[in-house]
Amino acid sequence: MAEGIPLKRQTVYSLIVGIFGCGTALVGLPELRSVNIWFFIVMLALACLVEAMPVPLRLGSASLTPAVLFSYVALDGREEAMLCAIAAAFVPAMRRHWDLETVFFNAGQYALSTFAMWWVLRQLVSLPLIRIDALAVGALLLSAAVFLVVNHAFVQIIQWLRGTLLWSAVWAALVTDLINLALCIPFALLVVMLDSTSAWLAPIMVLPLLMLAYMLRSHRQAMDLQEIHECLANLATEFDMRQIALEAAHLARRMTLADCVAVFVIDGRGCLVPAAVYPRSYEAEFSMEGWPESEGGVIWKTIHQRDHVIVPDVRKDSRVRFLGETPTFLSMAIFPMHAHQKAHGAIVCYAKRPKAFNHMHEYMDALANQVSVLLENAKLYQELQDRSFRDEATGLLNYRYFYEELSRRVQVSLRENRPVSVLIVDVDFFKRFNDTYGHLAGDVVLREVGRILERHAAPDGVAARYGGEEFAVLLWASAREAYEIAEAIRQDVSKLAVDFEGYHLQGITVSIGMATCPDHSESDRDLLVKADSAMYWGAKQRGRNRTAMYAPEFDTQLFVDPLTSLYTHHFVNIRVRDEMAHGTTCWGVICLDLVRFSEVNAAYGFEAGDEVLRQAGVVIRQVLRHSELACRYGGDEMLIIIPNVSELELAGICRRVTRAIEQHPFHVGENTLSVRVACGMEVYDVVQDGADLFNRIEELFARLHAPLHVSEPESPSHSV
Repeated sequence: MAEGIPLKRQTVYSLIVGIFGCGTALVGLPELRSVNIWFFIVMLALACLVEAMPVPLRLGSASLTPAVLFSYVALDGREEAMLCAIAAAFVPAMRRHWDLETVFFNAGQYALSTFAMWWVLRQLVSLPLIRIDALAVGALLLSAAVFLVVNHAFVQIIQWLRGTLLWSAVWAALVTDLINLALCIPFALLVVMLDSTSAWLAPIMVLPLLMLAYMLRSHRQAMDLQEIHECLANLATEFDMRQIALEAAHLARRMTLADCVAVFVIDGRGCLVPAAVYPRSYEAEFSMEGWPESEGGVIWKTIHQRDHVIVPDVRKDSRVRFLGETPTFLSMAIFPMHAHQKAHGAIVCYAKRPKAFNHMHEYMDALANQVSVLLENAKLYQELQDRSFRDEATGLLNYRYFYEELSRRVQVSLRENRPVSVLIVDVDFFKRFNDTYGHLAGDVVLREVGRILERHAAPDGVAARYGGEEFAVLLWASAREAYEIAEAIRQDVSKLAVDFEGYHLQGITVSIGMATCPDHSESDRDLLVKADSAMYWGAKQRGRNRTAMYAPEFDTQLFVDPLTSLYTHHFVNIRVRDEMAHGTTCWGVICLDLVRFSEVNAAYGFEAGDEVLRQAGVVIRQVLRHSELACRYGGDEMLIIIPNVSELELAGICRRVTRAIEQHPFHVGENTLSVRVACGMEVYDVVQDGADLFNRIEELFARLHAPLHVSEPESPSHSV
């Protein structure tokens, strides 16, 4: 009820102004019998033509019609000027979405403003003007200012009654009209000057006004086209849908002078969702959940009819749905977005006043369709990008995405003092399980474990496949909260049962390690290493099927093998994945095996065997360079991995290492032993991930242990 009171006041006020203004003009109709009818008809036609070609300005559009009105007023043609003003006011109704109330009000206020100008000018000088001198020009300028003030007074009163009076808008409109008057007055003076010599030629001076209006209109259209073209050209290389929508909303607001613009897109659920709202201060006015087509609404209907729709007053349109009891915006313009025969959404312009979009920018339909093409391209790009960040077997994000997101979140964590935790999840005995039931069954198990991780990571966490049977989870959570989530994951996995080709697979367990920023580290890589060490040494090496939080005691165990002082296999695994996350796909591998090492243990004891391994580790570390990673692979096996190496370079490294080991005298107690080495090497040019590389390494060691390789080396020799 309260919302309807301003509307009724506005209607009553509009009718009063319209009736009074038009009535004042019609009272003088009998006087037309004594005027030059031809002159009047020509001036009336010119007034309508000029009004039909408004000059678009940055903050609205200007009409050059006052040039005709000022000419008639200066010639003491009050009645003719008022009738020209009324006729010109009805022109927009023929091509814009204006109702009778608005047209009637404009006609009345135009007529009354013209009457006020005539009255003031008549008090200052004698009419009609015969001579154009300084006094006449000054009087005409002053009376034109009265026309401007009265005109704005009528308009701003109606804005005040609507509750939409903004002084910034008043000032902007005054500036626009001052520019307008500066163009009109010179033409009015020319008409007055010619009228004293030839009344037939006077109206011709208004024709250049038409040409000026056309030229200014064409210039503005060219500027608008250039602005749209530049904006679209800049967005052609943008693939962020939100950024595209935001730039489109910004441009649409400049073009239509809307208070707010929202770009709605149809998401994967088939719902209309605001992809961008400009200015962003109005975001609270829109539901970010969106709404499906089944709920209807004017935007959905406009999208289907494929043509723009203007809603002059949302309070009078049953198709419009808005949040709350009273709408924030009273008028709207909807431009559907279609590309390749497919609907993508709509650009919707909103204004706080009714009937704000009577004269729409003629390029908005084209802009909407071009933006829809950009959004479609961005959507396709994001789908391809998403595929490149997805693991095919599990559907989870892959380690490349995980590393990027980990780096970003650690930075946010440090900047906002917000804890972020990393979980490393490893499926226990997965290789044994894979060998028993097959790789397809293993993939099914990994997929089901991945779903559990995704469920616990939601809504703002990240679950990714880290490699092989390992997963990683990023959580906005403290150490305590992350530990509770990790325990919930572990318990859910232990209850998991998978049916696969007649097998009922159960008894699946996971080992989980976790670390938190900033509690355990402020570096993204270090945080990942510490979570990994907690998983390996805190959970896996202590019985599996458990959760472990990082502790400093895990560090040395993770990095260095205590016997050989070489890196651990687990540490090299981490380094390989880190390198691959930065684009390294070519790897050289050297597999070393101390030939018949078991005979050393049998002949001299296990302490002697340990001493040989210890010295072998020292020799290897001495001959390797910085980029060449060596680890104890297991037992008497050593592994060397080098990124981005050629076969020739790898062969040289292999010879260097084997020669150093075989030429080294191994002093064990009072004995000196010599050791032979079996060596296998391979360069893998294209490696998909860490799991792929270590699977190939396992196959290379298997070939190394084949009888062909074992029989070639001689048995260990010794001297006392």
